[in-house]
Amino acid sequence: MRLVYLVGTEHVGKSVCSAATGIWTSIKGKKTLVFSMDSANSLSDLFGVGIGNLPTHIGDHLDAVAPDLVFESKKLFDNYENLFKAMFEMFELGVKPEDFGMVPGVSELIFMDRLYDHYMEGKYDVLVINSTPTALILPLLKSPEVSTEVVARLLGMKSRWTQFFNLQESGFGDAILLDVRRLRSKAETMKNVLLNPKITTITVVLIPEKTVMSESERLIEKLQDRGALVNSLIVNRVMQECECHYCRKRQEVQRSYLDKIKQNYMDKDIALLHSYGEEINGKKLMKVAEKLYGNGQLKLKI
Repeated sequence: MRLVYLVGTEHVGKSVCSAATGIWTSIKGKKTLVFSMDSANSLSDLFGVGIGNLPTHIGDHLDAVAPDLVFESKKLFDNYENLFKAMFEMFELGVKPEDFGMVPGVSELIFMDRLYDHYMEGKYDVLVINSTPTALILPLLKSPEVSTEVVARLLGMKSRWTQFFNLQESGFGDAILLDVRRLRSKAETMKNVLLNPKITTITVVLIPEKTVMSESERLIEKLQDRGALVNSLIVNRVMQECECHYCRKRQEVQRSYLDKIKQNYMDKDIALLHSYGEEINGKKLMKVAEKLYGNGQLKLKI
């Protein structure tokens, strides 16, 4: 199985690029799942099909899914009930299972858990991951440490709290420790998958504007610091040739950023996507797919 992970800041076109990538791998005969972490669920608008918590059939060899945070938060709570029950009781937090996804850091665990399920199921040849604007890949890479070190410290798993919880209910402390180990095992598996360039391709989507450029540079640096290989960049909304004063000025500004990108990332594939001046959805996604992969701008090993 191959994972294609598209990351980037907000409003740069990750969903369009993810949908186009899924279309491309599917027409190459690879059974593909486009997995959206975006709560706005823009894939439904792009494909013109209602996409929900279970994989929805889009076309030949192509499915899409957008996990429901409320449903998945309740499921995660039930799966690790001992751990979360103990944490909420300790800090006297009254959180309902269905509201569990609103707790900081829980959405990362939810998507990691669901991603793990799809990966281990092995039903698809390719998983195309449409990341949230917060670049969820960073917490995913840290989740093995977070799921053990932080939680273990909070609960004092190997000392007084284990004994305390065992006194409350026979075996409760040991059950909590088992939940932590299960969570770590899943997180460790997905971290290793994401760090393996033979399995995962990471593509950063950006637009040639100052703020986005700066944020994208920091994102790439953080990913590389954590051992991840960024394979390629998609520079979206590049101005097409036009002789009007406004367009010439925009092209001039963009050209300086494009030169900087090419200079700083000579070791990576760089694809340019022009601004089409219209919404991209439905059959137009194939045009984007051809532009990215059919013209050889990006080399996708599937």
